[in-house]
Amino acid sequence: MSELVLLADSDGALLRTAVERLDGWCVEPRDAASLLAALDEVTGVRCVHLTASDPSIVRAIVERAHERMIPVVVGCSDETARRRAVELRVEEWYRLPGDPTEISARIRSAVARGAPVGTLADRVERVEYEHLLHDAMTGLPTLPVVIERTRQLIKDRGEIVVLYFNFVRYSKIEEIYGWEKLDAVLETTAAAVREFLDDSSRGESRVMVSFTNDDDFLFFHVPPEGVEAATESEITEMVSRLQRHVQGRIEATHGEDIAALFDIYVGRSHVYYNPKIRLERLLYRGIREAANASRSIEQRERLRKAADLRTSLRERGVYVDYHPIVHADTKKIFGYEALARGQMRSLRSPEVMFEVAAEADLIWELSRLCRARALEGMESRLGPGELLFINVDPHDFSDPAFNEREVAEPHRVVIEITERTAIKDYPKFRERLKAFRDIGYRFAVDDAGSGYAGLGSIANLEPDFIKLDISLINAIDTNFIKQNLVETMVRFANDHGAMVIAEGVERAEEFQTVRDLGVHLVQGFYLHRPIPQQKPAESGEVVVKSAD
Repeated sequence: MSELVLLADSDGALLRTAVERLDGWCVEPRDAASLLAALDEVTGVRCVHLTASDPSIVRAIVERAHERMIPVVVGCSDETARRRAVELRVEEWYRLPGDPTEISARIRSAVARGAPVGTLADRVERVEYEHLLHDAMTGLPTLPVVIERTRQLIKDRGEIVVLYFNFVRYSKIEEIYGWEKLDAVLETTAAAVREFLDDSSRGESRVMVSFTNDDDFLFFHVPPEGVEAATESEITEMVSRLQRHVQGRIEATHGEDIAALFDIYVGRSHVYYNPKIRLERLLYRGIREAANASRSIEQRERLRKAADLRTSLRERGVYVDYHPIVHADTKKIFGYEALARGQMRSLRSPEVMFEVAAEADLIWELSRLCRARALEGMESRLGPGELLFINVDPHDFSDPAFNEREVAEPHRVVIEITERTAIKDYPKFRERLKAFRDIGYRFAVDDAGSGYAGLGSIANLEPDFIKLDISLINAIDTNFIKQNLVETMVRFANDHGAMVIAEGVERAEEFQTVRDLGVHLVQGFYLHRPIPQQKPAESGEVVVKSAD
């Protein structure tokens, strides 16, 4: 019988060792440039393995392979390559260099996912089975798999501790930055959790996802023979160390703004084995109990954060980062966006701070403080001709304390309309804006392309600046649809005398892409980090939130 061919753009020792573990397989190496033609020439190709970094070559090879119903495995050297692999919907990917065991497992899984054999129903069933086993994004097993792996352990020991990790603000990351960023954060989270467990005395514990692509994790701990189950204080101490470890990894990989949205509420349940009750039902009930406990903790934390906000308002506990906005062609500073941060650690993220303010009916009070803090730094932070961009929610225009005379030099201020809620009466709202325009203020639509800030807002508000949402810019160099949308927005702005600002540019490839598309102004960590108004006072260690 002829061998099954793995067509690859590399021929390293790790790959050859991996293929040796696959019965009946051989490697057919080609350089990346000639691999496309090899797809049409080589017979018996059952899978393609790529490590190339050129996005155009990778895209062409993946598209040709999929046309021929051949699955693709991609070895990713960095975060950009990982995002590209996800965007192209390859069957499997892994982080280079990997190891032979992982590479061979990825090849097997890719072939199972992409096998063009049998009926459509057969192929769907095969994919469903693969998804049942593990989460391809994080590499973590799913709940049904872990139940089978721990079934005998639980019966022998007679008990199990279940922890439910509720990452409450991960949905906020997805809303702000897009799904690609949350996928990357979840990958970092899973790797950090596995790393923590490898160095932990709780090595017999299991971590998993409930479902594939889920953003909450489950944690099973079966005490070994002769060892008492972990006490509440031991669980709390372990969770505290885990939280610090994961948060540190997220901050190192994704930055302080993402890390500020990292928050875990941990619910706990203790399940005792009962042979009269099906084990799966016992565990599902324990998981529900732990999940409910985490939500109870979340509610208590909301009340605590509301109290923290009231203290911050009373003590003016808000500082401002001034984030430069630069010309795309010259990189010369055009102006600064004032980004308010809470001095208390629990309110460091502006998204969290305003979310708490909305729940506590303190939006006006918080907005007043943020504007005042931003304006205090105008003279010391802004150079001649540079503008200050200040975020203002439409509801703020109803605040009697907010009026066009609030700023001494309105021609130096751009009001960013940040729509946390929809504008319901555009004619009335435009009249309110006119009073500001008449004395020199300019306006920007913030987060264009996200939430309420769509084409309707741009058409109705006639802004001087259109700020493209960060989720539209993230990974734009590998996403042709995003590129077409941005190109259309630039053309619209040019026709109407406005300027487009690309927010959240974090990589050289993103900067080059938006500049080539004609974007006028750029803002992001690739060019500049925010400049703090003052060093915030730290408020102690991370607060651990676990079930009582």
